[in-house]
Parts: sequence; structure tokens; C-alpha cells
Amino acid sequence: MAIKEYVVARQKVDVPLEELRARIADMPPPSDFKSGLQRGGVALIAEMKRASPSGGELQLDLDPVRQAEIYCRAGAAALSVLTEEKHFLGTLTDMVSAKRVARDFGVPVLQKDFVFDDYQVYEARAAGADAILLIVTILEPARVRALHDLAAGLGLGVLVESFDEAELEVAIGAGAPLIGINNRNLRTLVTSLEVFERLAPRVPADRLLIAESGMKGVADVERMARAGARAVLVGESLMRAGAGVADLARQLSALPVNPGRRAGRTGR
Repeated sequence: MAIKEYVVARQKVDVPLEELRARIADMPPPSDFKSGLQRGGVALIAEMKRASPSGGELQLDLDPVRQAEIYCRAGAAALSVLTEEKHFLGTLTDMVSAKRVARDFGVPVLQKDFVFDDYQVYEARAAGADAILLIVTILEPARVRALHDLAAGLGLGVLVESFDEAELEVAIGAGAPLIGINNRNLRTLVTSLEVFERLAPRVPADRLLIAESGMKGVADVERMARAGARAVLVGESLMRAGAGVADLARQLSALPVNPGRRAGRTGR
């Protein structure tokens, strides 16, 4: 996080907050990320990234425009673009490029990064993101709520990600309508689909529940749907699919929601 803090501090000098606010004032509202995921089947959030700590190098020659077009034509409900520089080799320009394509298809875009500072929320909005990710693992509970409320006030969707019971309580307590359960432990990088299956029943039924990480194909997505997922975020499998990426994205975009969906606990 020290490197990310340095990058954000540098950005604050290069592009002052007031400049971001001025840009935002002249922009149309973001697309409704949650509505984009509320469809007849399990919604696919198709992710693009050049590398990851768990997967290593994935696609160093990633073309965000081409990848976005493939995903959108295949039926993805939303796109996710990694903009973190050190571990994922992403840039904000990647998100901007993907957004230009996604806009033509009416597909919303999630910017994924290690967000901890108010400035980053304004930066995402000014760059054209429709939603941002908040990772409970790296934030104090009060910061989760504060960043969530700031982003929502700017019209952004907010996906709040958790890994265990304590983190899930923070996400729910922040009032987040979009709850992500990450099957990967960000500290150890160990992945298990049982994480989602264990935590999903704890999520109030009025929240839109998203399964993240560890899904390699249709069978895994169907497993997450049976456990209550209304959307799935898939990245590494798509990035490794090579020439078969369009076919895989189409398959993952055409799966029905489990008719026996979890009841969930009572919302609060």
C-alpha cells in the first residue's frame, strides 16, 4: 500500500481535487451498475487485467478496446477493469478506453483498484467509471462507510468486497446494496469456492450478491448460482482463454439464476 499511497499523493499534485470536481460537474451521470446486473440470468462481470499476484502474467499485450468489445458482444452484463499499477499492471487509461466501447453497448464499467482515499473516488468518477470496488480487508470499517457514502453521492455504484464473517458484517453494516464475496484470501492467495457457499446465507436477501474469484468455467458459475449468486466476477479464466475467450464469455453470460435462491437473512 505504500507505493499506492505515493501514487495517489503524486496524482493529487498533478491533477488537483478541484479540477476533478470541475470535470465531474460537466459530465453526464454514470450508468446504473446495479441495474445492469439485474437481468434474467446470472450476470457476468467480465474482467480484464494484464497480471495478478495469484496468476502472474496473464496478457501483457492486453488491448482494452478489443477486450471490451469481445466481452460486450459476448453478452457480459458489466466490465471490470484493473487500474492498479504495481500488481496488476493496469492504468486508468485502460478503464477510459474500455468505457468508450462499453458505452456504445450500454454496459456499465467497474474500476478495480486499492481505494482508500477520497481523492480516488473523485478520480474514478471523473474518468468515467460507473462503479468502484471497496475492499474491506484493507480498510477500517469507518472508512468503508465513508468511502461508500461519498461514491454513492457521486452517483457511482459501489461493490463492497469481503472474505470472512467479520468483513461481511462490515460490508452489510455500510449499507452496501452490492455485496461481493471473494473466494480468494488476499493475504495467502488461497482460493476456495466454499468461502462463498459458507457466507452467502448471511447476506440479507435485499442485497445483490456477487461471487468473485476462483471460477474456471460453467460448472463453477453454476455452483455459485446454486449458493445464491446473482452475478459473478470472472477474470483470470477469461484472460487465459486465448482465442476461446469469446466462446467462454458467451457461455458464462447465458446461465440461469438458481430458482431455489437463498432466502437470506432479514435486512437491516
